[in-house]
Amino acid sequence: MNKEASPLLEDIKQIRKQVVKDGEHILESWQGGEVREEYIQSLRNLAYYMAFRRYDRRELQNSLIPWGVSSLGRLEPNVAGNLDAVFKTLGYITGDIQTETEYFKYPASEDRNSPLANNTNILLGENKEHRYTQIMVTMPSEAAKDYKLVKSLIESGMNSARINCAHDDEDTWKQMIENIRTAADETGDSCRILMDISGPKVRIKTLLTSKRNPKLKTGEYFLLSNQEAMILPSKVNIAVNTSVPEVLKNVGIDQLIKIDDGQIEAIVTEVQDDGLICRVTKTSKAKGVRIKTEKGINFPDLDINLNVLTEKDMNDLDFAAEHADILAFSFIKSADDMRYIEDTLREKLTAGKQQMPVIAKIETTEAIGEIPNIIAAAAAVRPFGIMVARGDLAVEIGYERLSEVQEELLWICEAAHVPVIWATQVLESLIKTGIPTRSEISDVVAGSRAECIMLNKGDYIVDGVKTVDDILSKSEGHNYKKTAMLRALNISKSMFE
Repeated sequence: MNKEASPLLEDIKQIRKQVVKDGEHILESWQGGEVREEYIQSLRNLAYYMAFRRYDRRELQNSLIPWGVSSLGRLEPNVAGNLDAVFKTLGYITGDIQTETEYFKYPASEDRNSPLANNTNILLGENKEHRYTQIMVTMPSEAAKDYKLVKSLIESGMNSARINCAHDDEDTWKQMIENIRTAADETGDSCRILMDISGPKVRIKTLLTSKRNPKLKTGEYFLLSNQEAMILPSKVNIAVNTSVPEVLKNVGIDQLIKIDDGQIEAIVTEVQDDGLICRVTKTSKAKGVRIKTEKGINFPDLDINLNVLTEKDMNDLDFAAEHADILAFSFIKSADDMRYIEDTLREKLTAGKQQMPVIAKIETTEAIGEIPNIIAAAAAVRPFGIMVARGDLAVEIGYERLSEVQEELLWICEAAHVPVIWATQVLESLIKTGIPTRSEISDVVAGSRAECIMLNKGDYIVDGVKTVDDILSKSEGHNYKKTAMLRALNISKSMFE
């Protein structure tokens, strides 16, 4: 028996009591509505995790390591169980046997029968036996006519197909879905269909230019118009309008604007009746960046404050409710957004589809601080997942913060037993040109800590799926959601203020 560990035992005992007290308080705040029975323990685990990660625990970790017990770096799947395990083990070490708690443990997170694995299967379908992380692919327009392409994607390892409702139309979607269903039946492989409701995404709608090659360079001006019919003002060679013109009324002088995932940065220099005159301050290429329709426009420092579902979204939902297996919603910012969506789904979904799974796309600064509340509101009602839309998210919060934020999102979602989809620009160079970069391969390995990796469309998309499948099948024998140091979380600090 070693009494030197007694102070550490007392520390763990006090931490455990505080986590239970604070965690139950958080859980009570989330239980304003009814929670489905199969999710209540997961919601409690998330509450306990947020309570535990409120404080910096690195000193505690370093104190535990010499005693050969868990340093709590992998406690996400079962917070109470891992604390109890350390508590009881220290009791045996000190000779002060602890009887006030019964050690209980969920199946390990690596176990395919764990709550997270089960929730992943419910959301995305059964996975391939040779890998844990699934593969989702955004369907190109060609998938409506090219059956061989769709079949090749499934044969190469695609688990689910994403149809982006921001592009194409219902006739094209129907043809895509028919090809996906037929190919899945023919190959004998499961392939879920996710329909992504585009939400209030601000995009370039149309383009007017006096240039033969409409590039924007640093120092040049352009018009961001609120009009359907645009006129080029003096000193301006390019004008664009947007899919959501009403957003421009909230924009003032010196507002930062980013276009095409931040490849073009500009500030507003003038506000006119027909829109905003903007000066380009930075481009990703010295010779300028070609401006194109359909590319996104972000206002990083501005709360756009638009309804999470547009009129187009409501029409798209009618189609998706009938044909999709999973629904994804863009630009989710709060638990109220999820409650509004849930009210809408109760009206749109038929009796047999009332439990259709839902995914929230996280791509704004506002959403980051609300992640636990968003999960609590959504997963309490139906199968639920998170998509980390890294393109828009990086533009909104800054690239320097992206790595930290996506790590914290992965930890919180694992504690909530909620699947994560790792999205945007995965193997982008390979998919578009056929040649990968070294950093892209490393990005896939990092993405393997999520439950699903999403690839976007490109001429070499089949090669992309094969490459991801190969990397995952080899790397997952070496890695699974690495042990982390327990500094206090930055996400959701406001929960305790």
